[in-house]
Formats: sequence, structure tokens, C-alpha cells
Amino acid sequence: MTTPGAQSSAPPPAALAAVAEEALRALFRRVAGAVDVESVEDTDELHAVLGSLTLVVEHLARCLPELSDWMEQQLWSGRLGSPDCFEDVTKSTFEVSAALARANRLSTQLSRELRLAQTATGDPAPQ
Repeated sequence: MTTPGAQSSAPPPAALAAVAEEALRALFRRVAGAVDVESVEDTDELHAVLGSLTLVVEHLARCLPELSDWMEQQLWSGRLGSPDCFEDVTKSTFEVSAALARANRLSTQLSRELRLAQTATGDPAPQ
């Protein structure tokens, strides 16, 4: 964690999110056959892709409550909106927090489903 006013060499969160978005867009184009290469080579690669997507979604699920907490901290410290529209800002912050909580629940469920799909692509049990 950096102290207020300290310079950080890490990319800002918006830049990191943009990189993740571009990577997922490229993955989609690849698996959808929109580029001139094989979509997925074999079940091992599918297993690896599903594993990575599961981790991406799990990390997303961890980020969402942190974003909500940040917004609430900004609201209560007076750094979000102006004092004359406190009621509107409070309502908006509540709506954003509720939406982030729903997104967190959905991403947690999606992570479980991806994990199940990944498990299903693994080596079948010996017979």
C-alpha cells in the first residue's frame, strides 16, 4: 500500500483493467475463429484456458468489494460529490455498491461453474 502523496511506479487501476479487457477480447477472437489460427489445440489447452479464466474471474470477484469500499470511504470522507447534493451522492453510492455486490455474487458463481468445466476437461478417471 502506498502512502498518500507517494509516487507509485505501478500502472493505474484503469490501465490494468484496459489490459485485461484487451487480453480477453483477443482470447475471444482466437477461440471464435476470428483470426487465421487454430482456436484451441487440444483438451490440455482448453483445460489451461478454463483454469486461467477461472482465476481471472476469482480476482475480479475480489476486486469488486474493494471498489465498493473505496467509494464508501470517499463518500464518508467528503471527497465524493459536493455537500449540497449529499443525498443524491449517497443514493448513487448505495446503488453502485449494491450493483457491485450483485456482480460479486455472479462472478463467484461464474468462477465455480468455470472450475467445474475445467475439471470436466481433465483426464478421465481410469477404467
